Order: sequence, then C-alpha cells, then structure tokens
Amino acid sequence: MKIGIMLRHYEQQEGGVKVYTKKLLPLLLSMGAQHRYVLIYQNPKLVGTYAEYPNVEEVAVALPGTVLWDQVAVPWVARRKRLDLIFNPKFTVPILGKAKKIFVLHGSEWFVIPEHFRLYDQWYFKNFVPVYCRRADAFIAVSHAVKRDVVEHTGVDANKVVPIHNGFDPTLFRPVSDAGQLREIREKYRLPEKFILWVGQIESRKNVSRLLQAFAQLKHEIPHALVIAGEQRWSTDEELKVIEGLGIKDRVLFPGWVMHADLPAVYALADLFAFPSLYEGFGIPLIEAMACGCPIVTADTCAPPEVTDGAAVLVDPLRVEDIARGMRQVIFDTGLRARLIARGLQRASDFSWEKCATQVLALFNSLDHP
Repeated sequence: MKIGIMLRHYEQQEGGVKVYTKKLLPLLLSMGAQHRYVLIYQNPKLVGTYAEYPNVEEVAVALPGTVLWDQVAVPWVARRKRLDLIFNPKFTVPILGKAKKIFVLHGSEWFVIPEHFRLYDQWYFKNFVPVYCRRADAFIAVSHAVKRDVVEHTGVDANKVVPIHNGFDPTLFRPVSDAGQLREIREKYRLPEKFILWVGQIESRKNVSRLLQAFAQLKHEIPHALVIAGEQRWSTDEELKVIEGLGIKDRVLFPGWVMHADLPAVYALADLFAFPSLYEGFGIPLIEAMACGCPIVTADTCAPPEVTDGAAVLVDPLRVEDIARGMRQVIFDTGLRARLIARGLQRASDFSWEKCATQVLALFNSLDHP
C-alpha cells in the first residue's frame, strides 16, 4: 500500500501524542517495509527528517491552520500521490477523499469531562470528533476504556474501534541504582531527600488541586515534599492558588519540565508516584513509573486500572480523603510497597512500542482489500 501519514502535530508541545508519534513512526517504516509512505508535514523545514528510509517520501504543505490543513491540504496530497490509506497519529482525518482513513484516539475526555476545556474546544470536539469517527474506516483507541467511552458518547460502530496500548522505552525506563547518577539528578532539579512525585502537563483534568489538598492532610505525618514536574497549562492558575491557603508552600516544588532522559532517575528517587487524574485515556507516565520501580497511587476511573492491572493503589479521584488514604498506605506499608514495585516491573514488561507497531500494521493490512 501507499500510506500517507499526517504529521501536522509533529513539532507541537511535548506530551503523550508527540511521544507516541516519534516512537511509533520509525517502527512502522522499518517493520512495514513492504509499504511506501508519504509523510505529510505542515512545516517545510521538517522535510528530510526520515530521509534515511528508502520507502519514504516527505512532502510539506504550508497551509495555515488546523481544519484547513486537515481537510484541504491532506486530501490534495492524497489525490496527487494516489494514496491508498491515510493515517493520523492524532484524532482527525480528512472527511472527503477515496483513500482509507485511520486515526488514533488518545482519550475521550472531551465527552466525559467537557467542563475542563475551553468553550471553543468543547464545541469543536462535540461536533467534529464524532464526524471523524464516522468517516474513518477504522480507528485506534489507546485503551479499552477509551473504546467504551467513545462508543457510548458518539454511537460509533464498536467494530471500527481497535484498542491498541501504547508502549515505552525499556532501555531508558528501568530501575536506576547508580548513586552518582541519582546524586547528579537530585542536584540538577534541586530535589529533596524524600518526596512524592507527580509528572505531566499541569492542567485541570489532572486533578492537581485535590492532590495538593490530600498532601496537606498528610503534611504533619510525613517528612516528604510534593514535586510537581511538568509544564503549566491555561486551566490551572486558580487550582494552584490553594497552595498558599493550605500552608504547604514550602513543601511543594515545581522543577518545570524534566528532560526525558532524566525521568528514570527522578522516578527512582521518589518514594511514591501520585497520579489521581480525573481522566486518563492511557497514562504513559504510569508505565514509566512501573518500569522504574516507583510505587503508584492512581485513579480508579478510566484507563489507569487497566494499565496498572494490580500494580497500583486505586483511589477515587473526586475524594480528597481517599487520595490521602492511598498515599498514606503506600508510604507507611513497606510490604505493600514491595508488592507494588514487583508487580509494576512485571506489568511494565507487557508493553512495548514494537508490540504497538505490530498491531497498528496489522490494522493497516486488514484494510488492504483489492
């Protein structure tokens, strides 16, 4: 087949979708070497990124905007290059055109908790994502939880939705015991001796406000700080204001975005990874923490129970007391910690980008009808 891959998002902000694309793409190009690929960029400067692959052609259409690029530029390339299939690692597809279409749905939080998005985004997701779901020949949900949500909220045929889990890099994310490396990372990010860790983009659906309140309930019981590592988004200004009122200003640290290569040591230094999001379509940090031997407290909703599968203490993300209960349990129960770490290392081995790429390619091939 001749497969076009939509890469408008290739240079957007760091986060799960970008990690997904950059990890999956080289594997699709090499493992699916029988196909020819046309990589479609919005930025002409990206042409040549995958020049070493003989089965790849790279093109750029510098049409501005998102809808215009998706719905005009990509169909134009598809006609010109006679594409058999268009694949988008993000959540849109061209509505028109003869080529088969597949996209990846990394979550369905827009339907489940729409109040955590701007009004324009709520309108866009409500009106356009169901159209993409209907127009796609098939699409990937990154978890069974996402599949259940999208079928419930859009009414799309469940047979079109294929759950394929994300992967992780086991050569990077593994237990770190080198004292020199750990000391270097502790100094680089000014990490305290004992801390609870949270990682991600700091936005309201990540439930940081309730995590802070739960931590405040424990502040007199534990010596730990709370390290919130990530980039702050538009929706968290009000939530973070609670720090002052809770009397924990000197116990909450914001080191900013931690470099990917440094994350394993940060997980290793933490006594607990607390991740009680209101919604996670998958939660790549959960696999990373498990693979690094860091015990987890996470939400009992959406994908985290599926991803951790017995390797985490599950809590109700809407109840501050329950989040505090989970953190208290992991910090003080050494036997539980040991069991969570062992199960986490075992569970992490179930995930890989190679496994993900194999299943994505199988989906491509299933649409290759004469």
